[in-house]
Amino acid sequence: MKKTKARMLRDLLESNETIIAPCAYDALSAKIIAEAGFKLVATSGFDMHAAMLGTPDNGQLAFNEMIEALGKMVDAVDVPILADAEAGYGNAINTIRTVRTFEKAGLAGIFIEDQKLPPNCPFVKETEVVSVDEMVGKIRAAVDTRVDPDFVIVARSDAPFEEAIRRAPYYLEAGADMIKINTKTREQLIELPKRVDALLHVGFDGGTEMTEGLTAWDAGKLGYKIVTYPTSAICASVKAMQAAMKELYETGTDNGFLDKIMPFNDFLKFIGKEDYAELEKKYLRK
Repeated sequence: MKKTKARMLRDLLESNETIIAPCAYDALSAKIIAEAGFKLVATSGFDMHAAMLGTPDNGQLAFNEMIEALGKMVDAVDVPILADAEAGYGNAINTIRTVRTFEKAGLAGIFIEDQKLPPNCPFVKETEVVSVDEMVGKIRAAVDTRVDPDFVIVARSDAPFEEAIRRAPYYLEAGADMIKINTKTREQLIELPKRVDALLHVGFDGGTEMTEGLTAWDAGKLGYKIVTYPTSAICASVKAMQAAMKELYETGTDNGFLDKIMPFNDFLKFIGKEDYAELEKKYLRK
């Protein structure tokens, strides 16, 4: 029997390896990440706001917009996807529908944060958090609702560092499989695994004091299990596209950067032209 993607993620969590998971923002970026060899694809509300709305992560992306995009990403890759489920899209009752819908879409797991609604990226503005009791209710609702026990529930706290550490045992007791606490300094990054006895998820944002000079494997040695790279893929894409479009605008031709981009025939192959040709031969017989 073929493993579910949730089981694939569980197997990764039960392994001895540090799991590196760049964040995708659409089906194409998910395919690129999987093709590179990563065993897990993550998602970030920040990236998906930027890609789908052209805005910062400010809570404007609707539930149905998010799930439609995530479903397409799931269909595009064979590896599991761990998705950003914001703050459960409401209270504990809303979280029930969120878990049902995300699980039906084929996600391997989600993380839910303890921010007040509408949630926002902490790099955009200072976050506010709900009470421990409210967040515990959401976690319990999520755990009770999932159909597949392998579906992973990650509890994320955006509370100040000491408060987040205080909250972690309550979130674990409520049934969370992992903890994600937004560390902001190198000292906090090193200290967290010493004080929270759990599977830990951390996001590495390039160009910060916290992560400068560190690899994902360094984070693994500190005690982190999943290391995501929330903005690496989208920032790489934006910079490359900006440079190409600027040159095209200034010169009126793309000849100057053809050697820097994927040849069109290679791109057709990457997105599955040959696979669909085979399907046509098999099912669209004349």
